[in-house]
Amino acid sequence: MEKPSYTATVRELFVKTPRGYRWPFSKGLLTETLMNAGMGMEAAMSVSHTIEERLKARKKAEISAAALKRLVVSEVERAFGAELATKLRKQTHTFEDILVKEGYRRRPFSKGVLARSLEDAGFALKEAYALAKALETDMRQEGLTEITAEELERRVVREVERRYGRLARKRYVGRHNLAGELFVEEAEGEPRVPFSKGVVAQSMMEAGLAPDAAYRLARILEGRLREEGNGVVSRSRLREMVMMLLTDEAGEDIALRYQTLRAIKRTVRPIHLLIGGVTGTGKSLLASALSYRLGITRLISTDTIREILRATVPADLVPTLHTSSFDAWSALALPKQAQPDDSLILQGFRDQVARVAVGLRAIQERGAQERTSLVVEGVHVVPGYLSHPWQSEVIQIPLMLVVSDENIHRDRFILREKETQGKRPRTDYLRHFHEIRMIQNHLIELASSARIPVIPGEDLDQAIEKCLEVIVHRMQEAYHQAMPEIR
Repeated sequence: MEKPSYTATVRELFVKTPRGYRWPFSKGLLTETLMNAGMGMEAAMSVSHTIEERLKARKKAEISAAALKRLVVSEVERAFGAELATKLRKQTHTFEDILVKEGYRRRPFSKGVLARSLEDAGFALKEAYALAKALETDMRQEGLTEITAEELERRVVREVERRYGRLARKRYVGRHNLAGELFVEEAEGEPRVPFSKGVVAQSMMEAGLAPDAAYRLARILEGRLREEGNGVVSRSRLREMVMMLLTDEAGEDIALRYQTLRAIKRTVRPIHLLIGGVTGTGKSLLASALSYRLGITRLISTDTIREILRATVPADLVPTLHTSSFDAWSALALPKQAQPDDSLILQGFRDQVARVAVGLRAIQERGAQERTSLVVEGVHVVPGYLSHPWQSEVIQIPLMLVVSDENIHRDRFILREKETQGKRPRTDYLRHFHEIRMIQNHLIELASSARIPVIPGEDLDQAIEKCLEVIVHRMQEAYHQAMPEIR
């Protein structure tokens, strides 16, 4: 009997440089190389695809940068003629290193490093990367494989002046005077930590500032610290400067909220933010936005908890667990019951919530024991199912997100279908729209009885602002309750 033949496939291709670096092959970088030589995008993408297929046919996972260049030039010459191939041959391709010489040292040129030096000189992130990209393209089109650090500096200075004028040139040349590392000191003699624009921006976002504005003010703050000429700033002085900056740029309300949160966060317990609401209200978006602004890295959906339970508990044992929350009633209905009454809809929903609550409680307990803040969102975040033995160790902040406008709520499902490319079709939700709205009314009643804030979800920005107000207020309460213990 003949043995079956198998065709080996190379799952990932690598390009090896003369200095021993090994990079994954990228059609995008190859397309960029071809476009640098004057080829149109469609033609460049076609050649890149052809090259990739030829590399896979070699059944070898690695090719040298020089061999890849020869292969590309050969293919271009065959398809487009000698003139374009000659131009391509003279260029330095994107998969070839440009080495920067500093005395006896050699290092690969990096757009990222150059962009950061431009940011240090006060350029916006977008401007910095655009300029760094343009300089790299020029060098590759010239066919440079080596350049001294001094010549690279001269090129950058010339391009900065050409694009932005003499003042920008002066600012870039003088960046080295500001380039010393900044440190933050908790108290005199205690260990210092490096100053971080990201950390400062995060603290401003917690107070309600939008991300773009927060990072812009963080860059201004860094500039002011460097102007003071002191490489070390105390934590109290840093907060004072942030307060002044926020007052001037964002208003007193944001500044006072920042001050309150800074005072509270060092003395109170971890936050467990629990966001409930039916499908289509925007819980996931809201949870992501709040976790980002609050700097909470642990974000959990109760749908994930339900999926884990489904994998461990068979459907014939707990049938309601294996349905959607809005049609869990179908697992409890009699065989001939096609249309449920309202009580059966809510009974099925509560049954599923009770099953998922077991996993939700375990996650909350673990977070409390580890003193970890977390954000949980999902339809299973329901008043009456949120308590656990370790609750006193955290600040639990439940919120209920609702969409009162039925038309907006319906439109959310249409948008979801488009965003998921039809994987979550609107028909499934609109067919059960009555049940979804009934469950929302039930959740509003439960939230009102439990004095849990109900947050309108029609506008995401307004919802974020309202949630931040609730969170700050709840943390203030916890802070004042803890004061006797602290004293």
